[in-house]
Amino acid sequence: MDTVSPTRQTAVGRSLPNRRWDRLVRGRGRFVANVAHPDTLHAAVVRAAEAYGTIEAVDTTAARGAEGVVAVFTAGDFDGLCAPWRATHQVFGQARVPQEFALARGVIRYVGEPIAVVVAETAHAARDAAELVEVSVAGLDPVIAATDALGASAPVLHPELGAASPANLHARIARDAPPAPGGTRHTVHLSLARVAPQPMETRGLLAHYDPAEGTLFVRQSHQHPHQMQDVYSRLLGIPEHKVQVLCDDVGGAFGLKQQLHKDEMAAVCASVKLGRPVRFVVTRNESLISDGQARDHDLTGHVEIGADGRVAALRLTDVCGVGAFGLFPRTSFGEAGQTSRLFGAPYAVPAVAYDGTLAFQNRPPLGHYRGVGHPVACVITEALMDAAARACGEDPIAFRRRHLHDLSAGPVTTPGGIVVERYRMAECLDLIERRLAELPRPADGRLRGVGVACLLELTANGSRYYGDGDVNIACTETAVLKMEPSGVVRLATGNTDQGQGSDQMLAQVVAGTLGIAPDDVAVTSGDSAHSPYGGGAFGSRGTAVGGQAARNAAERLRERLLATAALLHQRDAAELELSGGQVVTTDGTALMSLAELARLCHFKPHLLPPEHEAGLTVVGRHVPPADAMNASAAFAAVVAIDPDTGTVEVERLMAAHEAGTLVNPQSVDAQITGGAVQGLGQALYEAVRMDDAGQPLTGSFMDYAMPRADMVPPVEVLHVPPLPGDGFAPRGVGEAGASCAPAAILCAINNALAPVGAAVTELPATPLVVWNALQSARKG
Repeated sequence: MDTVSPTRQTAVGRSLPNRRWDRLVRGRGRFVANVAHPDTLHAAVVRAAEAYGTIEAVDTTAARGAEGVVAVFTAGDFDGLCAPWRATHQVFGQARVPQEFALARGVIRYVGEPIAVVVAETAHAARDAAELVEVSVAGLDPVIAATDALGASAPVLHPELGAASPANLHARIARDAPPAPGGTRHTVHLSLARVAPQPMETRGLLAHYDPAEGTLFVRQSHQHPHQMQDVYSRLLGIPEHKVQVLCDDVGGAFGLKQQLHKDEMAAVCASVKLGRPVRFVVTRNESLISDGQARDHDLTGHVEIGADGRVAALRLTDVCGVGAFGLFPRTSFGEAGQTSRLFGAPYAVPAVAYDGTLAFQNRPPLGHYRGVGHPVACVITEALMDAAARACGEDPIAFRRRHLHDLSAGPVTTPGGIVVERYRMAECLDLIERRLAELPRPADGRLRGVGVACLLELTANGSRYYGDGDVNIACTETAVLKMEPSGVVRLATGNTDQGQGSDQMLAQVVAGTLGIAPDDVAVTSGDSAHSPYGGGAFGSRGTAVGGQAARNAAERLRERLLATAALLHQRDAAELELSGGQVVTTDGTALMSLAELARLCHFKPHLLPPEHEAGLTVVGRHVPPADAMNASAAFAAVVAIDPDTGTVEVERLMAAHEAGTLVNPQSVDAQITGGAVQGLGQALYEAVRMDDAGQPLTGSFMDYAMPRADMVPPVEVLHVPPLPGDGFAPRGVGEAGASCAPAAILCAINNALAPVGAAVTELPATPLVVWNALQSARKG
């Protein structure tokens, strides 16, 4: 017999290329915009040109008569077809939540709000005809800044909700803490601009309603096929088993593609009305002015230092602008809700208070963007920790180190309610400190600074948040695994892949468990009809939850294969292993190939005892803890500032992260690095700007400053190794970079400015912002 080295998990821990890359770089992707479908119509949306006003008339006559136009729909055309919705969440049961429709009814509340949808034979014809729709609006005074929206004299955006104090109140999130006795208090103000998530592929869908069968098929650039199956079924009254949502190739998402946008619902309604396929793809300009956005916080933080030199209390007042509506179904509570939980979370501070006010404003809705509250909580927490360290005359890293949680007696619960069951922050800081000590400190006339930030990252969210909120979001994951007669396997998962490589990592998990090559694992994902019910992609859960489900399924299949082989060869299953596509003994002797074993199970089950289970289709499920798992991370930034222009150059970014099992180290590092680049954009460049009338000033990449490749510094990723006995225990990393890098960069900037008495109090820290800070310091 042949001899084979019996090694398990050889596929796990290897930096293998993403299985989709070759197809995508050859232009063979299956994206919404380029998938051919017979008889397809195209939709274009007529959007509000003013920020606030009453719709007096919508004249569609010219558009209806334009060449190639099939139909023009306004709000009333969908009455009785599509139910209205509210972005409610029972955890925030006292929130004031307006009703929403696919198209604006009577009032427009932000530039870009959908008013009508034009459907034509070609995309160009639809867009040309959309420009012919005349909308008459009686303008009203808009309110743009969240702080202004709460004023007593502010225009009221949703009078149908009744009076509120303050005006335009969406929700309050508050947690008090007792005052700290004695000591000193230091205050930090920070303003975080709105940012616009910008994946490479914009939002889009192709909807096809078949009136003969009563079925709806939607190919959508989205993160959650099962969520959207539920949404379309409920709002349109179509039985759930007759709705299929396919999220095939998706060119990035970053949280933007977690919700239902009004224009998407309008396009689906158009298909139902017409009984024909309708394709709708958002342009880049539309994306920048009307997609769900993020951040938009005005923060005032206080740190109270006791007589013993320790932080006794942290307090935060947060005014968050949520736009004109909440996004459905995941709502717009996430930014402030997560900020309230995460503020101060990395540190052992006895008293942490949060007072958040969410305000309606004449801007696009606030949605989810990579990190969702993590970047906000991290940047203000770390700014306060730096302020406290300076007040105590202490090194920032040493100051942080002596405020770390102590888990020696077991898990601890933070004032924000986070159960810290795992904490490797000290090791993260050690890695960062050692690398910083090795860096040169050139003197070239620029102001130089180093900033450090710590992050307690919530990953792999459990069901408590959405479940207690009565929001239909799956947080478990299921994997269905079957072995073919040839010995290859097919994995169906509720995970989805938007480019982060989760399909590849799941294949490696299964391959490592079964002792086969990853290329022998086919993965089906993103299809509500053919994937098991799951949560898709959010909250850094792909490998931590979906990977565990896939491994559970693979372990079940492995046990079944070994038990069957043991019967056939009259051996103890404990003496056998799977390796190299074969069943081998522990001394490496090959007994039979998996293909031989699979063919026997499929075609000759009569050779096995009747009571023996030899079916080669198994199911694995993973239910994460009710609350999120947590992972530790620390980032450092090294910056140089030109004192004459205020230009900030980030010379280096470092990330130390506890990621647990690294299934594919290359992909893990890419996730952290990519997030760090998005964090760089938020820290230095990106801001959605509007004038006082609510007109967008950043409607293209000419004005909305995304980081270019030449702006990106070296990003060094350091890993805290798993603990002995951890086993297979991946932890999420997808949001660390976007969450922690902005804080590290801000701390580095203010570290560089401190010797001249200047400080930056807003992000992005553009050259003008930094220059103004320097001028203020020079004037005294």
